[in-house]
Amino acid sequence: MACSEKSKTTSTPQTTIFSNSLKPKEELNKGSVRGQVFWSGPTPIIEGFNGPISPLSEHASKPRLAWANPNAPKINPSNKGIEHAVVFLDAPETNDLNKVSFAPVEVETDNFQMQVNQDGTSSPVGFVMLGDGVNFVNKQDFFYSIRARGNAFFSIPLSNKNKPVHRVFTKPGVTTLTTGTGQFWMRSHLFVLTHPYATRCDKDGAFEIANLPQGKHDFKVWIPNWQVSEKEIDAETWEITRLEFAPPTTKKFSATIMPDSNPRDQKIDFSLSDMQAQK
Repeated sequence: MACSEKSKTTSTPQTTIFSNSLKPKEELNKGSVRGQVFWSGPTPIIEGFNGPISPLSEHASKPRLAWANPNAPKINPSNKGIEHAVVFLDAPETNDLNKVSFAPVEVETDNFQMQVNQDGTSSPVGFVMLGDGVNFVNKQDFFYSIRARGNAFFSIPLSNKNKPVHRVFTKPGVTTLTTGTGQFWMRSHLFVLTHPYATRCDKDGAFEIANLPQGKHDFKVWIPNWQVSEKEIDAETWEITRLEFAPPTTKKFSATIMPDSNPRDQKIDFSLSDMQAQK
């Protein structure tokens, strides 16, 4: 998969992952890769932003509220695992016949927040198979315009509460979703893939990608960057209308799927220096 956002990659460690010989016959030549993604060093203190619910003049005089940085990593205080870090097979396509689609995706706006609902999980990120669609739905009485940039370029008005708008994705890569109506803290990402080998980390930073075919495979671990690179300001109200962030950070690792042995876990660390290198 070719991601449109620039990112720094590190050296590629090599490991060997093995499949379970007790699997059904059709799965004997498949295995899984698993591991954990951690934050190394002190947990960063990431400041949020202040602003009205909209920079438009009719809202600008209303109270300024506190909004969290949408790209701040969710770090488990117990083990420093990074929840929602993305792990995916770094390949434009595969010859494997396992072309099962991901669970349906719903991008929801509610209470001036945006989230991706998929497979029982709400997250800043979701996965879409190339050619599949996504439902965008507004759960509150407020007009939003969803703005897609990256490997997709479109805007979707969400003017009717609880009325989904469907959009099909026809180009692989990472699409970043924001609003075109000034809610600069609302942000999420969709990974449009040609294969099903991708996942997000759980609350402990743990991940597993199953049903991988035998052979050597390259993977990437992806987290967004919270450092602001650019601000757009409304000329009349002097409120922020849009934020741009430094490129995301990725790290690579390789794994070789072999039959009849036990898997070894991957451990991937991110640190403040990784994020600062993207400025």
